Amino acid sequence: MYGPYYGSRSHYERCLTDPLLSSAVFGTIFAGMDVAQGARFTPARAASYAGGIWVYNALQCPMEDIHGRESLLHNVAAGGILGYVGVSSGRLGIPFVDAMTFYRHPWLRPQVAAIAVYGGMAGAMAGLGGKRI
Repeated sequence: MYGPYYGSRSHYERCLTDPLLSSAVFGTIFAGMDVAQGARFTPARAASYAGGIWVYNALQCPMEDIHGRESLLHNVAAGGILGYVGVSSGRLGIPFVDAMTFYRHPWLRPQVAAIAVYGGMAGAMAGLGGKRI
């Protein structure tokens, strides 16, 4: 059940260093998408995207270590955590949710909606990528 690297120092080293290049590449691509929509390109914007992607991957390391395998649920948890923190700090909006929803349903907190939306998106992408529960 446990892979050769889980529970070892090399698991964390691999888990934390492997996504560095892909985080930098996709952070730049996402910042470029902002530029295509009229925003001004800044290195801080690209670094923010790259850092968010890296943190998303790093959040999964302890969960993989505890369970001894990769799981789609780890992606859901990591995405939900980042969504909650991003919306709570005012750095992220909530896609697919109309702002009027929170006025119509005052019991629904934006942070809870962020957990559901960002966790759901992360789970969907992991599922499309072939991860299993």
